[in-house]
Amino acid sequence: MSDYTQETEQPQILGHPVGLFVLFFTEMWERFSYYGMRALLILFLVAKIDDDGWGWSRGEAYALYGWYVMLVYFMPLLGGWLADNKWGHVKTVIVGASIITLGHASMAVSDINMGINLKFVFYLGLFLIVLGTGLFKPNMSSIVGKMYPPQSDKKDGAYTIFYMGVNSGAFIGTLLVGWIGETFSWTWGFGLAGIFMLFGLLQFYFAREVFGKAASEPKPKVENLSKEEKDQDVPFTQKDKILTGIGGFLAISWIVDGLYSVVTRGNHFLVKDLFSFNAFGSSISVDLSTFFFLSSLVVFIIMGASRLQRFQTIERDRLKVVFIIAFFVIFFWASFEQAGTTMNIFARDYTNRTLVGNWGFFYKIIDFILSIAPMLVLTWVIYKLGKAIIKKYPLTILFTSISFVIIWGLVIFRVYDKLTGTSALVDTSWFQILNPVFIISLAPLYSKFWEKYKFSGPQKFFGGLTLLAMGFGMLSIGASSIPAGATTASVSMVWLLVAYFLHTMGELAISPVGLSYVSKLAPARMLGFLFGIWYVFTGLAGKLASIMAEYSDGIAESVGFSGFFLIFTIIPFVAGLVMLSLNKPIKRMMHGIDK
Repeated sequence: MSDYTQETEQPQILGHPVGLFVLFFTEMWERFSYYGMRALLILFLVAKIDDDGWGWSRGEAYALYGWYVMLVYFMPLLGGWLADNKWGHVKTVIVGASIITLGHASMAVSDINMGINLKFVFYLGLFLIVLGTGLFKPNMSSIVGKMYPPQSDKKDGAYTIFYMGVNSGAFIGTLLVGWIGETFSWTWGFGLAGIFMLFGLLQFYFAREVFGKAASEPKPKVENLSKEEKDQDVPFTQKDKILTGIGGFLAISWIVDGLYSVVTRGNHFLVKDLFSFNAFGSSISVDLSTFFFLSSLVVFIIMGASRLQRFQTIERDRLKVVFIIAFFVIFFWASFEQAGTTMNIFARDYTNRTLVGNWGFFYKIIDFILSIAPMLVLTWVIYKLGKAIIKKYPLTILFTSISFVIIWGLVIFRVYDKLTGTSALVDTSWFQILNPVFIISLAPLYSKFWEKYKFSGPQKFFGGLTLLAMGFGMLSIGASSIPAGATTASVSMVWLLVAYFLHTMGELAISPVGLSYVSKLAPARMLGFLFGIWYVFTGLAGKLASIMAEYSDGIAESVGFSGFFLIFTIIPFVAGLVMLSLNKPIKRMMHGIDK
């Protein structure tokens, strides 16, 4: 195995090494399972018991969703550490994918009517998915980075292609898992997510050698480092370990209390209601759990600032940039993640999803094109990958091909069901396929755009946050006709279509670019850990998104849904302006990375 020479030694597809496309399909099936299940989770929890759901309130469902999303992004800290220090990226991905598969199987079993309450198996499944995703997620991004030289100009394009894999899985998963869960059975939907995660695991496992030595081994032990690397290493002091222990205890106490509250539907073991205040028509209480969370943030900030001062100047400045970018990502994802909560409910209860006459026929044609066209493109990519690696990695191509034969069968069955059905009712989960479809369509254009026009990182982030704000501005306008406190309405779906399009354009200027900058700015010995930190910030954003969603009913009763969406119009735009104002100091602290 070799290190960065992989980029030139491997056969090429679209100007990139074939290993990138093995990662593409592995990530695609993991995102198929994640987003497919995500499309169902809120709908399953709030569905009436007569409809085989749990009959939870929106607030309860939003709370569980928020903890789930946050922990999915917190666990990469563990995955990054294990890869860097024990297993290497490739082995950690394999273990993570195996655990995710078991998690989806548990969720599928939990909904089977066996005469006993299997809710604990459902929670076990969520836990396994959280744990497995934590091992899987940061290391896939790390492997992409390690297939190229540290400052390769191709990295932005590589991460954009990789991001197409993410969204191909999100598209197919939401399309099929959402449809099967809503139309036939929640069990079948959850089970389907697990089946294709298994295919992703198998095709990755049998091509694992393609990723090279750098991705397959943990970072060198201190005694094996060069003198220069030893000088740059910043070990944890006794003070660092004490602060980490204190911060970890406070954070874990907050998490455990929150999870206990969700599972028991309102009970806490920490003191509630230290004090409360009113905002946007809702009473917001601060309890001991929240105090623990805020205290943990303070402790980790103190510890992080102390450690930063011990790095050499260039590394210290570049690490500062990683944390600045990660902080502003919170504003993006806290707004964007409304797609899984309030925007999902807005589509179900406040949007006219029944189309008649020519509009019904037009929807069926569009749905047909959206279902078939991406599958044709992905099949072509599989064909190109097969030609390149079938002799060396035949089992990888075998399992990838089998999975796509099954997917084609399901897609054709769904298209037939939609075309021959008498009703043109748009599934609630259908709107969530718009984001990945737009990404698949726009990502190649963005990749070429970044190569041609050299915008700085802060400028790209400003553009992404502004586009996100514009999307919520469209929703605010569309919801302006809904009276405050209304529980149902029937606004045009055009507002959601435009919003998802603008949000997707913003995402393409934020997420793959952010991943690329982490890869470029992070010291090689810390790459997995810093990807874990990146996802921690994303997890905090997901939790913040769910907290906002929990208060959405109260806000909507006071100022209407239009006012609720206006909040997400103002905040991202202001954050983008602040990021743009930091353009020059951030470029200076990158020390040549962002020329």
